[in-house]
Amino acid sequence: MNLQNVIENFQTFNNFARNPNNGGINRIAFSHPERVAALRFSMLCQKAGLDVYFDFFGNVIARREGKNPSLKPVVLGSHIDTVKDGGQYDGLLGVLGALEVVEHLNEHHIETDHPIIIIAFACEESTRFNEATLGSKYLTGKMTKEDMKSIKDNDGHVLYDIVAPLAQDMHGKAALFERNKIKAFLELHIEQGPILENNQKDIGIVTDIAAPHRFKLKIQGVTSHSGSTPMPMRTDALTTASEIILKIEALGRAYHDKGIVTTVGYASVYPNTMNAIPGEVTLLIDIRGKDEGVRETVVKEMQQHIDTITNHRQTSYDLEDLGQDQPRRFNQTIAKISEQSCNTLGYHYRYMYSGAGHDAMNFAPICPTSMIFIPCKNGISHSPKESVTDKEIEKGINVLIETTIELAKIDTTLEA
Repeated sequence: MNLQNVIENFQTFNNFARNPNNGGINRIAFSHPERVAALRFSMLCQKAGLDVYFDFFGNVIARREGKNPSLKPVVLGSHIDTVKDGGQYDGLLGVLGALEVVEHLNEHHIETDHPIIIIAFACEESTRFNEATLGSKYLTGKMTKEDMKSIKDNDGHVLYDIVAPLAQDMHGKAALFERNKIKAFLELHIEQGPILENNQKDIGIVTDIAAPHRFKLKIQGVTSHSGSTPMPMRTDALTTASEIILKIEALGRAYHDKGIVTTVGYASVYPNTMNAIPGEVTLLIDIRGKDEGVRETVVKEMQQHIDTITNHRQTSYDLEDLGQDQPRRFNQTIAKISEQSCNTLGYHYRYMYSGAGHDAMNFAPICPTSMIFIPCKNGISHSPKESVTDKEIEKGINVLIETTIELAKIDTTLEA
């Protein structure tokens, strides 16, 4: 592979949206920098000889034909959007890695039996719409155009109204992927956690993917003067929220050994002034687990705690269910192929599950699916401090190349 070419591509894409103050990357879904990146990627795909188009949602889809165009394609890809002031590698690694697979095949004049499709997904992050993996949900039929009309961003803008003006003519090409229409889906990604680094492993082969159940909680108290309202007569939404936040954290700790993590990642306080008792607080809550049954047990306990705490503090609340994704188990045969690739290349690996959601989770119900992880420094992601080495990038892409070549052989069959 051409590592220097990959590194230069990282620099180009990240310079589209770098915050000069802290180095964070801001390719927020459907922002100008994110759409420029999508266009740039489509141009690189065209340069590599691929048949490129955008679907209705703005996903970039690029096809390299195989010896037999009628065979099911092997699909590679990840996302190009970021969180606010995010890292340089989250998502982009899998997009540029997939492109490098094609460049490797071209350079070595390798013609695969199966076609290969690479995708740069739009709107994987939940930053703007509080829902994740929307591009791959659309592409796999889990979200329709009608569904888009009821999804709004943090400023109240409707998803459909944002996407529709960007739609391009696909010249009759099919965009949606249906069940049993794909041979395999494979995604390369940074781990976004500390397990690989702490265990000195080069590669993570992902067995399962945990999935979130998310909520918006609005707590209603009474705004009043901080100096003239006696302590026993207060109805404080913020202290209510504080107690709830600690209970949610305690649930995550209690169920940690069963693969559960709990987070309150957003809080809005009104009126948010020093001399007023907070009358309203909004929280965004993220409950994740690899076992759906255990996760929903935690959700029920959270709801009970919210009810108990608000009753005790004489506040009221509204708990809005923002939706949930199903945990997914990945294909064991693809995992074994990646394992063999690691052995051939002399890389140290481990099997592991992903605590973060990824586009791959939406492909698992419709085709054999797997993921490859590389370590990131101190497990930090969604941050300007997100960091991987060039050598780690090289190893991850090499495993992606070897696994893809094997998957694209007509005599490679995939069982559960």
